[in-house]
Amino acid sequence: MTPRLCLIAPPELVSGGAALRSFRETFAAALGAGDVASVLLSTDGLQPEEKEGAVQLLCPLAQEAGAAFLVQGDADRAHQWDCDGVQLPADPKEIKRIRGRYGDDMIIGADCGTSRHAAMLAGEAGCDYVAFSTEDREGIAWWAELMEVPCIAYGSIDLQNAPDLVTLGADFLAVDTAVWQHPEGAAAAVAHFNRLLGGS
Repeated sequence: MTPRLCLIAPPELVSGGAALRSFRETFAAALGAGDVASVLLSTDGLQPEEKEGAVQLLCPLAQEAGAAFLVQGDADRAHQWDCDGVQLPADPKEIKRIRGRYGDDMIIGADCGTSRHAAMLAGEAGCDYVAFSTEDREGIAWWAELMEVPCIAYGSIDLQNAPDLVTLGADFLAVDTAVWQHPEGAAAAVAHFNRLLGGS
């Protein structure tokens, strides 16, 4: 399977007012530059009204481009806002609660950091993917070799280290600053990543 690109929209780029409106154009250009499997809105430091404003502006753009739109941490609000899913800490009880409440219509991702044990419990609880930090490269390779639940690698991924992560077997690469702060612009970065990953 060819790995696919995921984008993380960091809060410093989308929190409120002019910054969010300015980011919209960059975001749309990135989505139009190549295959993007999903977008995760990182909500650290955002107030509830800022989260909602960011979702209302960015979610339709992602979905129109064929990318799933996920929100960090709040499944009930994600459902209310018509997002495609949520990424949570790897809590089996919460994963089961969300699955029971929203069924298979909601994508549930589990942020496992570097914990293989947490990833196993999250997988057993029914998450749709596990997210592994690139700090545990061996963990990514271990999961890819033994488990069926897809793995997203995240953490300081750029065009230089991405090929190694693909070799480890990651199904998706979650990228943030390497796209948004690329010297040629976000659209060029997405195009570069797609060529590297063998996408369109």
